[in-house]
Amino acid sequence: MRKHQQYKCLKSLLLKKLNTLLILLFLSTSVFSQKKELNKNIDSIAFYLKNAKGVNKFLYLKRAVLLSEELKIDSLIKQTSIEYAKQSYFIKDTLGLTFSTNKLLKHFQLKKDSFSLAKAYHLEALNHKIKNNLDSTFYYYHKSKNVSIVLKDSIEIGRRLLSMAIIQVKELDFLGCEITTIEGLKYIEPIKRYRTLISLYQTLGNALGHLKKPKEARDYYIKAKKISKFNTVKHRRERNYLNLLSNIGMTYKDEGNLKKATSLFKEGLNYDSLETKHPEQYQALLGNLSSVYFREGKTEKAIEGYKIVLKSRIKTKNLYSQSVSHSFLSEAYLKNKKYALAKKHANRGLELGKKTRNNKQVLECLNFLSKLTKGETAKKYLEEYIKLSDSLFTRERNLKNQFAKVRYETEKKDKENAGLKEENIKNQLLLESEQQQKTIGWLIAGASILFIGFGTSIAFSRRKKLLFDAKLQQVETREKERQQIAKSLHDEVAGDIRMLHLKLTKKNQIEEAKSLDVIKENVRNLSHQLSSESFNEVSFKDQIINLISDFFDTNFRIKAEKIDNVDWKNINNAIKRTLFLTIRESIQNAKKYAAAKNIILSFSETKKAVFLTISDNGKGFNMGDKKNGIGIKNMKERIDEINGVFSIKSELEKGTNIDIEIPKHGK
Repeated sequence: MRKHQQYKCLKSLLLKKLNTLLILLFLSTSVFSQKKELNKNIDSIAFYLKNAKGVNKFLYLKRAVLLSEELKIDSLIKQTSIEYAKQSYFIKDTLGLTFSTNKLLKHFQLKKDSFSLAKAYHLEALNHKIKNNLDSTFYYYHKSKNVSIVLKDSIEIGRRLLSMAIIQVKELDFLGCEITTIEGLKYIEPIKRYRTLISLYQTLGNALGHLKKPKEARDYYIKAKKISKFNTVKHRRERNYLNLLSNIGMTYKDEGNLKKATSLFKEGLNYDSLETKHPEQYQALLGNLSSVYFREGKTEKAIEGYKIVLKSRIKTKNLYSQSVSHSFLSEAYLKNKKYALAKKHANRGLELGKKTRNNKQVLECLNFLSKLTKGETAKKYLEEYIKLSDSLFTRERNLKNQFAKVRYETEKKDKENAGLKEENIKNQLLLESEQQQKTIGWLIAGASILFIGFGTSIAFSRRKKLLFDAKLQQVETREKERQQIAKSLHDEVAGDIRMLHLKLTKKNQIEEAKSLDVIKENVRNLSHQLSSESFNEVSFKDQIINLISDFFDTNFRIKAEKIDNVDWKNINNAIKRTLFLTIRESIQNAKKYAAAKNIILSFSETKKAVFLTISDNGKGFNMGDKKNGIGIKNMKERIDEINGVFSIKSELEKGTNIDIEIPKHGK
C-alpha cells in the first residue's frame, strides 16, 4: 500500500516537471520566433533602404518608414523618415516633405523626442523654401535651431544658422547675415566640423564683400581655403578651392588691384579639365576675368570671354546665370556703341531674368533698354525700372523687419519663460501681503475720506479730462497735417524732381542730374521722417520693432524691455505717437551725438499712467550747460503738452537717462 502511494506521488511530480518543461519550451520557441520575425522585418527595412533607387525609390522608402513605425523602433523611425524627406527635397516634392514632417511630429508627441521636433521644423523650413516663402523658411529654421540649443546639438545649431545666413545674404540683409554667421561660428569652430565651417566662412565673406569690406571678406575666404584640404570628398574639395580662388580674386578687384585679381582667376582657369569637371566654377572664373578686362578698357577681350561663358551656361541649361551673361554682354556692346547687339542681349537678359526671378539682372536690362530706345518705349522701360526698384526696396525692408522680429520675439519668449517661476512666487507673496493689510479700520477710514472728497473730485476730474481730450485732439490734428505734407513731398515734389532728372540725363547734363539726385534723396528722407504708419494699421509694438531694425548696427544695439507689459490697444493713439517720436529722437541723438553703443527702452504702466525709461551708455553731457539741443526741447514740449512729466539726467562719460510719465486720462 505504501509503495503504491510512493509510486503515485512520484508520477505526479514527474508530470508537473514535464508540464513545466513543455511550457518553458513553448515560451522559448515563441520568443525565438518573435525575435526571428523582428530580425526579418529589420532586414526588410535595410533591404528597402539599400534598394531605394530608380522607379522604386519612393515606394521602397515609404515601405521602410511604415514598417519602422509598425515595429516602434525609434532610431529606424527617425532614419527612414529623414531619408524619405531628403530624397523628396531633391525633386522638390512638397507632399513627400509633409509626409515625413508629420511622421516626425507624431513620433515627438508619442516619445517626447526633441530631436524629432527639431528635424520636423527643419523639414517645414525646406517645404517653404521650395515655395519661395523666405520669411516662413527663416522662421522654421529659427525654431529648429532653438530646439537644438536645448539639446546642446552644436552641429545642428550651426547648420540651421548657416541656412538662415544664406537667406539673409540672398535678401540683401548683410548686417543680419554677419551677426548670424558669427553666432554659427561660435558653435562650429570648437568642434571643427569642416564642411559647415567652410560654408560659414564663405557666407560671412560674401556678406562683408557686399558691405564694401573687401579686406575683412578676404580674411574669411583665406580661413576657408586653409581648412578646405580637410574635406575628404575630392570633388567637394576641388569645388571649394575654385570658389575661394574666385571670391578672393573679387576682393582684390574691389580694391582696384586688378593684376592680383587676374592672376588668381587665371590660376583657377588652368585647373585640369575645369569646364568638364566643374562647369559652374569655370563659368564664374572666366566671367570674373572678363569683368577685369572690361574694367581695364579691353572691351573686345571682355566680350569674347562673356560669349564663351554664355555658351557654357547654355550648355548646362543654367537660365538664371544666362541672364547675368546677357546683361554683361549688353553693357559691353553699349560701351562699344554696337547698339543693335546691346539691345538684343538686354532683351534676352530681361526675358530670362523675369523667368528665373533674377531681379538684379531685370533692373540692369531695363536700365540698358531705357538708354537704347527712344520716346514712349524708353519712357515705358524707365517707368518699369522705377516701379520694380521701389517694390524691391519695400520687400527688402519688410523681410529685414521680419527677420529682426523673429529674433526679437524668440529672445523675449525665452526671457519670459526663464523668469516666469520667480515672477509667480513674487506675485503670490504680494497677494498674501495685500490681503493681510485689508483691515476693517482702513476700510472705514478710506470710505469716510472718499465720501467727503467725492463731490469735489468729480467736478475737478471732469474739467481736467475735457482739457486733456482737447490736447490729445490737437496732437491728432497736427499728425494728420504732417502726414499730408509727407504725402505731398513724396508724390508731387519727388515725382517732379524725378521727371526733371530724366530730362537732364537725356540732355547729357550729368553733373546737374547728380546734384538733383541728391536733392531728390533729401526730399525722400524728409518725407519718410514726417510720415509713419497709422497705429490703427500697425501696432505700437511692431512700429517699435521696425524702428529698432532701421537703426540696427553691429556696434549700436537697442533693447526693448517689458513692451508687452503695457496694454497698447487701450492707449490713446496721440500718447503712442508722442512716445514713438520721443524714442526716435532719443535714438538719433544717442547715435549721432553721444556715440552710444547700447540703448535700453523700458516700458511699464499703472491704472493711471504709462511710463518709459530711455537709457544709453554714451558720452553724456553737462546738465549745467544751458545750450541743450532743440531735440531735447522738442521732446519735453511734446510730453508737457499732454500733461506728462519729462526728466533727464546725464553726466559726462556716464551716459544719459530719460524718464517719462504720461497720464492715460489727463489725471
